[in-house]
Amino acid sequence: MTDFNDRREQERLQSYLKIHLKKSSLELSEEEQIKKLEKKDRNKWIMLAVNIAAVLVFSYSYYAGITKLGSTFLIIILAVFGINVGLIFYQKKQIKELIEYLTWKREG
Repeated sequence: MTDFNDRREQERLQSYLKIHLKKSSLELSEEEQIKKLEKKDRNKWIMLAVNIAAVLVFSYSYYAGITKLGSTFLIIILAVFGINVGLIFYQKKQIKELIEYLTWKREG
């Protein structure tokens, strides 16, 4: 559990807000910011599904013999998409933490 009373944690979370919300959205109320972050969280699920589908398509086409991709090229593609999936999960974690922070801030 994050200690939202810590000044450094608040600065870190404010920098995350600047990254995940547009400049005009930073001036909105906490409730509206939470709604925007929840929408962004849903969009990350879509991005995640697209990335996983791409990995599955490339893998299937390689192992079924549909494509003539070299194994090195396939490994590079899988690594890039794997890193992308990891980054999406990291962003989702940040967004969830921001929602918790804004909820705490609104209630406190």
